[in-house]
Amino acid sequence: MSLTFTSPQVACEERLCAFVRERTGLRLHDHQLETLRRTVAEGCARFGHASCDDYLEALGRAGGDSPEHEHLIAGITVGESYFFRDQAQMEFLRRVWLPELIARRRQAGDLYLRIWSAGSSDGQELYSLAIMLYELLPDIAHWNLHLLGTDINAAALTRAMRGRYGNWSFRATPEAIREQYFQKDGEHHWQVSPHLRRRTKFTYLNLNEDSFPSILTETSALDLILCRNVFIYFDPITVAQVMAKLHASLAPGGCLLLGTSDLMDSTTLRGFELHTLTNAFYLVRHGDAVPAPALDEAAPRIEAASWQPAPTEPEPTEEAVAPPPRKSQTGIADIIRLLSAESWAEALAEVELRQQAGDDGAVIWQFRAKALANLGRGREALEACDRSLAADPTDKHTHFIRALVLIELNRLVAAEEALKRTIYLDRNFVEAHFQLGLLRLRRDQRASGLKSLRNALSIADATTPDRRLHDAAGMNHGRIASILRNELSMYEQAGKGKK
Repeated sequence: MSLTFTSPQVACEERLCAFVRERTGLRLHDHQLETLRRTVAEGCARFGHASCDDYLEALGRAGGDSPEHEHLIAGITVGESYFFRDQAQMEFLRRVWLPELIARRRQAGDLYLRIWSAGSSDGQELYSLAIMLYELLPDIAHWNLHLLGTDINAAALTRAMRGRYGNWSFRATPEAIREQYFQKDGEHHWQVSPHLRRRTKFTYLNLNEDSFPSILTETSALDLILCRNVFIYFDPITVAQVMAKLHASLAPGGCLLLGTSDLMDSTTLRGFELHTLTNAFYLVRHGDAVPAPALDEAAPRIEAASWQPAPTEPEPTEEAVAPPPRKSQTGIADIIRLLSAESWAEALAEVELRQQAGDDGAVIWQFRAKALANLGRGREALEACDRSLAADPTDKHTHFIRALVLIELNRLVAAEEALKRTIYLDRNFVEAHFQLGLLRLRRDQRASGLKSLRNALSIADATTPDRRLHDAAGMNHGRIASILRNELSMYEQAGKGKK
């Protein structure tokens, strides 16, 4: 079926573009309009709508988890990808960045890596990184690897979770790598090996609408973020907003890789040091003591770009008199506002000032734990949780934060117990049911995991949609219900695809 866009339909097409932009931040260009028209035509036939206007009206009435909405997003965001795409960047990671980072972690005795593929599509990018780490880490069993892939296309995420790919996806993959990390599945397809798939996690996240960085979405204190060829769909204002959040999601010295088509200006790059490769570039979070990686002679040469971050304040001279220690003028309500605004460092600074002044209560330790957790300081956050629970063992929010920290530290059995304790204290704690479901699915407890997700959805649906969540900044029950429907759809469909 094809849909001819007459003058009234052209107006509907413009409203559709505005709808997509408002919901997702995606800006459709002229060359994508034919795809939009084909998607709308298919949607009208599939869902029984007589016209573009009827389809748009149905979209407006429904939420982001409706079949019409999922069909639209899947149609306009479909992107062709393959393993080890963009050889220049992949070689930089394999030969330079990751070896340097791994060496620093070994020297420090902290065997962990945190990587996020933002806009992961069908999963080839994240699986490529997982393969790379298996090649670089002979002792990989001793490492805590956080490999996260997110997208707004639930259908693509389902394919990523299934991990089944055609021959064309391997056109840049050495045959020996394909034979080692994939299993033949029919004449033209390959299946990701189970041990590789267990190392990765795919979940739904809208870069324009959802909140990050956050320990709740596992998007904080990251070593590496790949967000390649995503910004070509966004307008400049959205790009600047997302870039600021990606910067905040990185740990000091963390690296951000964008696509060659993702053009940036110096304002958008504020907070980053920009370095060029022979055929690409990478960004390092500015303002820390971690040096850019040194290159050996065989590695691609990197030069500092001409753009430099804004100058910092000069260091005080020896004659300068240090100001007296500042006393906290911030009340509990102000710290809560800082935490709600995801100003983790500022909140932690105020908490420390209050503690120095003698505030040793359970709530202040809980605030400390939450800030530390979102700054990637998991062990300290766990200690803060324990101090808080020693003063008040019945605080459900502290038990929940403790569970999230334990997940980050890969202590999954203890994390499950902490989540169950949270739910025991509050049967309607939607975030705890959500995280328990994801954790059980991660531990291959499929039936109980899906049950927990359904419990979370039932609670979210029974609550006023605009009611805010206590432990998820910027999130309300309506939004988490939409996310839960996408997650359930992904896991249910991925389960049907397993052999």
